[in-house]
Amino acid sequence: MNRATRQRLVKLGTVAVMAVGVFTAGILNRPNRTLAHGGENNTYMIQAGGFGEANVEVLAFSPTYLQVHRGDTVMWHITSLHNMRFGENEAPALIVEELNGTPTLVGNPQVFFPTLQNGGAYTGGEANTGLPPTDALKSTFTLVMDVEPGLYTYRCDIHGGMTGIIEVVADEEAIPTPIEVAAQADKELDDQINPAIGAYFAAAATAPTEAVDGVFTITAGTGGTGRASSLTFNAPLAFINAGEQVKWVVPADSPTAHFINAAPYDPVAVADIIPQPNEGGAPTLLAGPGFLGTTADGATVAAGESFNSGFLAPGQSYSLTFAEAGVYAYLCHVHPGMSGVVIVQ
Repeated sequence: MNRATRQRLVKLGTVAVMAVGVFTAGILNRPNRTLAHGGENNTYMIQAGGFGEANVEVLAFSPTYLQVHRGDTVMWHITSLHNMRFGENEAPALIVEELNGTPTLVGNPQVFFPTLQNGGAYTGGEANTGLPPTDALKSTFTLVMDVEPGLYTYRCDIHGGMTGIIEVVADEEAIPTPIEVAAQADKELDDQINPAIGAYFAAAATAPTEAVDGVFTITAGTGGTGRASSLTFNAPLAFINAGEQVKWVVPADSPTAHFINAAPYDPVAVADIIPQPNEGGAPTLLAGPGFLGTTADGATVAAGESFNSGFLAPGQSYSLTFAEAGVYAYLCHVHPGMSGVVIVQ
């Protein structure tokens, strides 16, 4: 599968809290594949996420497990909204703080703000790369692993279950070369992408064509394929009668959350996060209407009216009743290319 195809630019993502999962992968078994520390340090690439045909996104670090020597550099190729935070425990992306006496949902500074410098060194303990700027999501972050031999776990707090392990080994211990690590990363991505492409075609083949008992049900994204999902609606064109309902369902085994937003969508006017300046410190990141939603589940909308579901976690659903004939375009604003149309007759 063409590597360039998988690495398309993804725009602004948003916070999600999903199930934790840690998995490891083996190392390719080929002749002359090992490399002991010979006085020179090496640079190893890790793919932070990936993409494939059928708008498939992989929410995993590839390779998931990496061996390095002390002093080697690890470079993460970031393809979406990911942070890399070293530590044993998850940190919630959103927390509740008292602001002016009112409990308020805000972005967790432990997740959003960096304690590591790009190009610097990791010397152990809790440390975080922070989130990349929204205009530089397709970027890299490098760290020199200046730590004692041992296992170091890191994770993306935005996408629960997206976890990696770096093992620093003794200098005399032979490990895979950077070229072999890159090949292993490609294999792990392909092993995730290919089943998700199959899930996309299966979902499309069984998509509904009409409402049942007044409800037209659309699946948002695919599930059942590990850390990969096709970012599509299984019935991108839905025909219903005025007064009928559309119900969008995010599969419970999906690795990602979604939104249902009327198109066009203005991310400035309906922001996910609203920075609130603090004198002499980092801003407070308020959860905005884009994340919280502006239209209640089960609401009725008329022609020309906007709607916004807010955050829909795996296993959740969202319904709207369409009262008037017309064409209603919608999208998931955090996943480019994920869109659909409801035609009300």
